[in-house]
Amino acid sequence: MGKENRKLSKAEEKRKKLYEEKKKELIAKGYEEKDLTISVVKANVMAFVLGMPIIILLFILFIYKNQSGIYTFSIRESVGFLFLFAILVVLHELIHGLFWSIFAKNHLKSIEFGFIASSLTPYCCCKDMLTKSQYIIGGIMPTVILGIIPAVISIFTGSVFWFVMGELMILSGGGDMTILLNLLRYKSDKKEILYMDHPYECGLIVFER
Repeated sequence: MGKENRKLSKAEEKRKKLYEEKKKELIAKGYEEKDLTISVVKANVMAFVLGMPIIILLFILFIYKNQSGIYTFSIRESVGFLFLFAILVVLHELIHGLFWSIFAKNHLKSIEFGFIASSLTPYCCCKDMLTKSQYIIGGIMPTVILGIIPAVISIFTGSVFWFVMGELMILSGGGDMTILLNLLRYKSDKKEILYMDHPYECGLIVFER
């Protein structure tokens, strides 16, 4: 599942140029570059692999706590559900940006949003260097806030609407979990390590010395 070959947008070209300048500067200072990016296809496949165990566990807990038969949505509820889901997909990226902006050197000016039309994938990109913990916090918070918390609360309230929404948002965060898993699996004995979102690929770049 290789990285996709696609034409970059003007914003991506601009970020690529900025990234190349930072890369040149860091390499001149003795840093080495490590690529931890993945393809969008792999991110989407791994979303199911990593998200399904959490979804199944929460589903079992919901059924155990709310044993009241078959659940159905009305047409009105279904339309509202789809509309809200679309909003939350956008909000997912905004939450990435909000938390990364707290840590980034230039705060909100370091954050850019975009959309990859070929894979129907919205994204958030941080243009500044982050520490490992900062990157992880910004990476996982959308799934926690929009997915895990609503699903867990719904187990106790019995809200099918919000439980299903929470489960779908956990699934939507599977790509983020894949990126963070790559990050956590990466081991280095270097003393100085910087983490940076790739300007146009899915994942991040590590600079270390």
